[in-house]
Amino acid sequence: MRNNENENSGAKNTVNPLGTAPVGRLLLQYAIPSIISTLIASLYNMVDQMFIGQRIGFLGNAATTVAYPLTFLCGAMTLLFSNGSSVNFNICNGRGEKDEALHFAGAGLTLLAAEGIFTAALVLFFTPWFVNLFGATDQVYPYALTYMKLVAPGLPFLALTSGGTLLIRSDGSPRYALICSMSGVALNFVLDYLFLFPMNMGIAGAALATVMGQVLSALMVAAYMLHFRTGRLRREHFAVSGSRFRQITSIGAAGSLNQAAMLVMNLVLNSSLRYYGSQSVYGGSEALAAAGVVTKVNFLFYSTIIGCSIGGQPIMGFNFGARNYERVKKTAYLVFAYAFVIGAAVTACFWLFPEQILRLFGDSAGGYQAFALRYMHEFMLLVILAGVLPVAMNAMVSIRQPLKGVIISLSKQLVLIVLLLILPRFLGIDGILIAGPVADLMVAIAAFIVIRSAFSRLGKTPAAG
Repeated sequence: MRNNENENSGAKNTVNPLGTAPVGRLLLQYAIPSIISTLIASLYNMVDQMFIGQRIGFLGNAATTVAYPLTFLCGAMTLLFSNGSSVNFNICNGRGEKDEALHFAGAGLTLLAAEGIFTAALVLFFTPWFVNLFGATDQVYPYALTYMKLVAPGLPFLALTSGGTLLIRSDGSPRYALICSMSGVALNFVLDYLFLFPMNMGIAGAALATVMGQVLSALMVAAYMLHFRTGRLRREHFAVSGSRFRQITSIGAAGSLNQAAMLVMNLVLNSSLRYYGSQSVYGGSEALAAAGVVTKVNFLFYSTIIGCSIGGQPIMGFNFGARNYERVKKTAYLVFAYAFVIGAAVTACFWLFPEQILRLFGDSAGGYQAFALRYMHEFMLLVILAGVLPVAMNAMVSIRQPLKGVIISLSKQLVLIVLLLILPRFLGIDGILIAGPVADLMVAIAAFIVIRSAFSRLGKTPAAG
């Protein structure tokens, strides 16, 4: 009898809390680190934008808006290798194949370094072409050219930090990964102030501050790799075989494709703002600057939604595997509720404190302020629905329907691209402003229908049991 009690007690002690603990508490536990991580990533862009706006004005903000697609260009390549290497690293570790796990980690780092150097060289050699492609007006061109030339050498360090921190988390050191990212942001913040105000270095100072922050984070990542927990990374681990390359890229392709779609969407949006803005009372440079500032502010809030959806993924995935489908649904709908509340808070801020928000970014006179207010109130009108997209995408991935997750993740960019190519032809710059809420509404409805349909079939198909 005592033996049975001990066995039952041991079974209870080994029960995974993902399947038993209150969903709300679990979600907070898993979401908060993810939210902090995504907030740090968005702060990199926000810090530059604020200091540049205060010191240089709207032309400086327009220049960083023009350079912003570089983030997606580098991100598309980085995610191709970082996601795939970290996932394969986890799988091999779970199987007890530690040496193979180290091979995936080393191969991932090699590929990240190679793509970072390649992207940096590409941008440096063709900077004027990229500046024009990304939508610079004649006024903005010299600022954007200087900024992009100076930030390009930082792209290898950005790639190493983005991918390396994923491997560090997978190696069991999430706190150190967070410190790596936070250290770079903190240095960027301090140097932005020093370079732009006491030293008066202009937009070149902002670019150098960004690169130095990226270098610090990358050096901290590299230092960790010398003391990898899973095992010592040796020279042979950094070789990239054809088989490992295929395994890495097959997993990373979905995230990379989404970043590529965001790159194309940003190119179309910037070009539309430049062309139709110049034909309006606002001006092309002013429209670029205003849209860039509002987008960065919105992304600061949006990153919390992304963090919530990432935090819900392990809970949904575990309970899907355990066939506890009600907990899967409960988690997803709770994340939807959080996303809705965050979206409502963003909407309230945009309507109640628009001028105060704009003042954080410096010069708010003339067409810049007028268009920024319209962009907040019209393009971002249905931002309250924006959270449906990342939540639905992560939910579909968690229940082993990754193709639907990829389609959901691409839908917003594709719909917005089509609307931006059509509506402004008939409505001018008003067409750009209308495209935002129309895309948000269409994609939110479609995503919610997809996830409701998928959830209604949970437990009814043979695969689900």
